[in-house]
Amino acid sequence: MPLGLPPHLASSTASLAVVRAGHAAAAASLAAAAVVVVTLQVTLPEITVWPALIVLAPMIGLLVLLDRSPSAFIGAGYLFVGGACIAWFTVIGTAQLGTVPRTDDFTVGLVKSAVILIVGVGPGILRAVAWTTAGLLVAEVSSAVVIVALDANWTPAPGSIILWAFLVAGLASLRLHRLRARTALPLLYRAVRDEMLAETRRGFERRATALVHDTVLNDLALIAQHDEGPLRPGVAESISADLATLVGEDWLAEDPDDTPVEAADFARMLADATAGELAVAVSGDLAVLDRIERDARAEFLRAIGQALVNVRRHAGVAEAEVVIGAGHDDVSAMIVDAGCGFEPSPGGDGRLGVGMSILARMEAIGGEAQVWSREGSGTTVALRVPATRPAPVVASGDGAP
Repeated sequence: MPLGLPPHLASSTASLAVVRAGHAAAAASLAAAAVVVVTLQVTLPEITVWPALIVLAPMIGLLVLLDRSPSAFIGAGYLFVGGACIAWFTVIGTAQLGTVPRTDDFTVGLVKSAVILIVGVGPGILRAVAWTTAGLLVAEVSSAVVIVALDANWTPAPGSIILWAFLVAGLASLRLHRLRARTALPLLYRAVRDEMLAETRRGFERRATALVHDTVLNDLALIAQHDEGPLRPGVAESISADLATLVGEDWLAEDPDDTPVEAADFARMLADATAGELAVAVSGDLAVLDRIERDARAEFLRAIGQALVNVRRHAGVAEAEVVIGAGHDDVSAMIVDAGCGFEPSPGGDGRLGVGMSILARMEAIGGEAQVWSREGSGTTVALRVPATRPAPVVASGDGAP
């Protein structure tokens, strides 16, 4: 089934391939007929059969034209010359070899095969069947006229009929296969579409789950841990921003491909994650973030922000460090704190925040995350995401020693 091509292209491509194969077989039959004539002339020099080659030349030329520039006019000319060639071969064979003209003569049969193998003059199964049938009729009528004119008995050649039946059966099979493909292809395309929709839905579900943790669950935990009385300004602003995110649909929006990541974007993420309660030392080149594809870039920044939120809310320290780096084909970030730490479980991290907001988020964009932590020894989170843009080339100075 031609899944790699659209149905309209697959149809014409398959039928043209059949036509080209038929023309190639016709050329082989004509070449074999020419070899037989030359062999007879060389082995029996007392006879004169070489004039049979005269009619083969225009037939071969028309076959080449038909293959390169198919048209009904050239196809009709090929059949006309083919019929004359069959008659000429029959007359020469009878006159020079002294045999009774027969419909199943081997050399004449080769020329008949070449006429039947015209197959078609363009795409279309029904058209190919019509031209093949016309070739059979021309071959048998030409042979019948000459044989009857030479006072011999004519009967249909079984070889020609078998070849015609084989070609028609092959074309009919191709036609049936095409009809089945027309029924199956829409079902396959629908299955692919449903799979794409399901994958898109799963992506939104992952983003929504991470968003719920980043906002609702974290805010509830923060309120539960807060001292009695009014919320601190930074905490209140963070909760207000989370509520605005949940009410609106900004988290669904996609940035344009050419939107650059500037220092302000990273600073905004830091401000939202730290809420004025965590001092973060940032090192590395923020410009490497532009090498990440837009959706992956947004999730990468959210994962960094969630790691800092975890430091602020669970590590028991007021300082953390973020290191941004890049390799040849990836961009990485490392978030380090010297807080209380925790014991990661063998199957994951043991915390929903790290599992859904960091590990699952990085896995969804084709990246990876690793967490190293021990109680009393702090936590290190390493993030890596593939880069979709090449690293800028730094030219060396000409004046270097």
